[in-house]
Amino acid sequence: RAVSRGGANRQGCPRHKAPSGMAAQRLECPVCLEVQDGQQHQCREGHVFCASCDSSLRAPRRCPECRMALGPLSQAIRSRSHEERIAALPAACSHCGLATTRGEVAAHEQDCPQRPRACSAAEAGCAWSGLLADKAAHEATCPFAVCQRMMAPLQTEVVELRAENERVQAQVAPLRAQVAAQGAENERLQAQLAAQGVENSQLRSRVAALEAGEGGEEGGRRVRQRVGAAPHDAPPSDAEVLEMDVEAAAAALRAHVSVSRVAAAACKRLANQNERLVAEAGAIEAIVAAMRAHSQVEDVQKMGCWALRNVCFCTDAAGHARSQRAADAGAIEAVVAAMQAHPQVAIVQQQGCRALGNVCLGTDVAGLARKQCAADAGGIELIVAAM
Repeated sequence: RAVSRGGANRQGCPRHKAPSGMAAQRLECPVCLEVQDGQQHQCREGHVFCASCDSSLRAPRRCPECRMALGPLSQAIRSRSHEERIAALPAACSHCGLATTRGEVAAHEQDCPQRPRACSAAEAGCAWSGLLADKAAHEATCPFAVCQRMMAPLQTEVVELRAENERVQAQVAPLRAQVAAQGAENERLQAQLAAQGVENSQLRSRVAALEAGEGGEEGGRRVRQRVGAAPHDAPPSDAEVLEMDVEAAAAALRAHVSVSRVAAAACKRLANQNERLVAEAGAIEAIVAAMRAHSQVEDVQKMGCWALRNVCFCTDAAGHARSQRAADAGAIEAVVAAMQAHPQVAIVQQQGCRALGNVCLGTDVAGLARKQCAADAGGIELIVAAM
């Protein structure tokens, strides 16, 4: 034959009883000369050979008996009757020796009580192997199996929590991006508002100076004195600021609001002046603008809160009017922002609490509205936190 007989010397499985006589000759594969379990293939003339030998045939594929050309292995013709006869041959279980047939011995051996079993915790490290009847008793005391049983519900819970965490993270991710975008937009608007507030204060002061300075050359001198420093002038020193009167200090603060040093010195100077003069000089809006422009500078926030506390101190109608003017300028929000930005600075917390208290004085409708504004801005929580 043109086909190798390399399988002819293979020994049959011990569990299979070798058929004898004519029955063996009729059922054995003509290539390996053994009675093989499983699929049996045949040519169109009916010659039968085992699927294992059929898969090892070299091209061109031909029947080992008649040399007829065979089709692709994927289109092999099965001999069902041959398979049934082999399956009916006697066999015995290799574990318990039970007499059965080749077709049923595999299923029996799978559940045979005498078949050696491994511990269910073998993957965890248990090396035990024994009979099925002894498996339950072993696993009841096996530390690996006991650990596995204890960990099973926890592992299930971990899997569920991870799935829930992934679901929550998927929901939170777009919200975080939205919050970040809104925060950036809010900072941009706050900066724009602060710049506009400074510009507003400067324009008001210039208009007031022009209105009060009409009258020729003498009026012009009064205008220059009223307007004070210009933005293009060099920033004054701290000592110079501390010697200025109220109007000059307010003008310096407006002109040099971007210079934190000048802002802190001007707020300090204004904090120790008459509250009516400070308000008339337009300093309330300038102080708020300085605090917004330097939210992270401790000295500016400290002196700004101090100055707002003093300018809003009074329970008469004029004092309430100054408090309302400060609230309209954004003083409540500026003080709250200062306390949020410097939670560990005691003097900022102290002056912030006092400033909020003075701005919110009053039991009339406007006073109650200022209190509500402070509450909405988070002032109550900040005061409690400071305490």
